[in-house]
Amino acid sequence: MRFFYRSIVFIFLFMFFVSLLETKGQEVESDSVKTLKILQKTLDDIIEKNTSYEKVGSKMEIDGLVMDETMTKVGRDFYDMFFSIWVAPQKAKNYTITVKEMVLPGLATQIIILVNETEIFKQRVQPRYEVLEQMSQYANQKAMQYLNNYEKMKAQLEDEDQQGTGLF
Repeated sequence: MRFFYRSIVFIFLFMFFVSLLETKGQEVESDSVKTLKILQKTLDDIIEKNTSYEKVGSKMEIDGLVMDETMTKVGRDFYDMFFSIWVAPQKAKNYTITVKEMVLPGLATQIIILVNETEIFKQRVQPRYEVLEQMSQYANQKAMQYLNNYEKMKAQLEDEDQQGTGLF
């Protein structure tokens, strides 16, 4: 985008200097008209390329985003353990994992994991390292299992056997 604005500024500055040269003689006028036409064509090309980049950018998606919405050290430790062992399934696409925390009375907190706004894990967690480690591994397995099942189900629904004409 910066290149686009810089090129526009450069073109206008160049046109300004060409117009200054026009005052010096008629010979420059024909050259300046040619130069202006070339500059106009260049500007049109730049605008066309910029709009094509915007079209490509709107189709881009982020696959496998893992978000942290924890509030305490216990929640952050759980998120760090979960994220450190997380390996996305190969065929999983277009998903977002959110690790949320709800603070409960006492020392316990409740960890909630959502995959695409669907709750797949909800568990009270104590602030002990061993418990956090076990729960993060279990949550990781649940998330992998959910994504694998989701992709299988999606593939089955897209299969020709499941697609119909809508006629009975």
